[in-house]
Amino acid sequence: MNAAFDMVDALDAPLKERPLFPVEPKDRDPASELDRQVSLDSLLRVVGPSITSWAVVNAAKRGLKAQRQAKREGLTAGVFDKHYAWNHGLAFLEWKDGTGSLSQAQIDWGNLMHRLGFRVACVRSAKFAHALFVSWGAPVRAIS
Repeated sequence: MNAAFDMVDALDAPLKERPLFPVEPKDRDPASELDRQVSLDSLLRVVGPSITSWAVVNAAKRGLKAQRQAKREGLTAGVFDKHYAWNHGLAFLEWKDGTGSLSQAQIDWGNLMHRLGFRVACVRSAKFAHALFVSWGAPVRAIS
């Protein structure tokens, strides 16, 4: 391989990547992002009780003092909202309301996690998220 050609190929690569992971289409449901997350949490208590989850709080939206603290603690732009873990499994979900869009930082972080072999997706509904968990082999029961 010629290093000069490799550099030209790198320069031709797009600066803004598209998501390499599943992204649920926008919808007209007026539910908030939080209500949608809570819906999945409630569903998982019934059909996937061995899955645990935690939120990644975005302190950057909480004022200058919180931003400085978060930066010192290692806040990373684009990290997804919720992380879900089960025996030998881990998934990162970015939650959006019906009209929200991914930022480029979120796409970049999600693509990085995808390339590292993690399960990642942008979701808007508990039904879509549940279907992903099933496809990922998570310990969830079917829903009707």
